[in-house]
Amino acid sequence: MSPTVQFRGKPPLTSVGGVSAFLISTLKVAWNNVPLLPLLVLIAVVSLFFLFVEPINQPQKYHDFADKRLFLCACHSPLEGLFLPPNSDVRKNPTGRVIIPNFGDVISNIVILIGGLTGAMLLRLKDVGEVDEVRSWQLEVCLPIFFYSTIAISFGSSYYHWKPSNQTLVWDRLPMTLAFVSIFCYIIEDYLPAKGIGTYLLAPLLFIGVVSVLYWNLTDDLRLYVLIQFLPLVAMTYLVLFCQPSRYGGAMQQALALMLYALAKMSEERDYEIWKMTNNTISGHSLKHVLAGMASVSIATLLIGN
Repeated sequence: MSPTVQFRGKPPLTSVGGVSAFLISTLKVAWNNVPLLPLLVLIAVVSLFFLFVEPINQPQKYHDFADKRLFLCACHSPLEGLFLPPNSDVRKNPTGRVIIPNFGDVISNIVILIGGLTGAMLLRLKDVGEVDEVRSWQLEVCLPIFFYSTIAISFGSSYYHWKPSNQTLVWDRLPMTLAFVSIFCYIIEDYLPAKGIGTYLLAPLLFIGVVSVLYWNLTDDLRLYVLIQFLPLVAMTYLVLFCQPSRYGGAMQQALALMLYALAKMSEERDYEIWKMTNNTISGHSLKHVLAGMASVSIATLLIGN
C-alpha cells in the first residue's frame, strides 16, 4: 500500500477540485501582492501568443515606399533646391550639393522631432510641486522616457528612410518600443484603481521591447514586436474610453493622441493611395509621421495647466 503524501495545507492536484483550489489560492496570493499579478498576466499573454500564432516575417516590400523623390539642395540655402527623378544618377550632380533621398518620408520626421522637443521643454519648465509618489514617477520617469524616445524616433526614422532596409529599420523601431511602453505604463497609472502596476511593469516591458526588436533582427520573426506594439495600443484605448476618469486629468489629450496615432497607422497602410490622391505631393507614410508627431504634441499638452 503506497504511502499518503501530505501537502501542508495545499490541496493535492489529483482532481479538478484540487487544481481549482490551488489556482484560486495562487491568484489570491498574486492579488494581495499587486506587483506579482501583472507580471504573471504579462508572461501568460506572451506565452500564449507565441504558442498559437505562427512566425510573422518582415516582408521586403515594406521598404518600397511611394515617395521616392530625390531632393537636390544647395548647402548655402537648404530651402532652395529641386526635385530629381527617382532613378537619377546622383554622381553627376554638382559639387557642394546635398541629396535627400525619399524626401517626404525623411523630412516629415521634423514633426515627430517637434513633438518630442515640445514635451521635453515643457517637462523642464514644469514645477512638479507637491504631488503623490505615482504622479512624481509619471513626470520624472515615464514622460521623460516617452519624449526623449520620440526625439530618438525622429532621427532613427530619418536614418531608416534615407536608406530603407531591415538593418536601418532597427534604429527606427528600438526607440519606438520605448515610447510605446512608457506611455502605456503612464496611462495604466492614470486609470487602474490599484496604484503601482504601471510602475512595476515599466522595467520588464522596456526590456521586452528592446528584446522584441533584437529578436526580430536576428530571426526575422515579428511576433514579439507586434505584441509589444499593438497590445498596449488596444489596452490604452480601452482604458481611456471605458474606464474610470483619469486620476490626474488629461483624458481629452490622451484620447486625441490615440485617435491621431490610429489615423497614422491607417495612413501608413494606404501609402500609395494617398500619394496618388494628393497628386504625388505627400504619401501615406509621410502623413503617418505628421500625425504621429501631432500625437506627441497632444501628450505634451498634458503638462500645460495639469
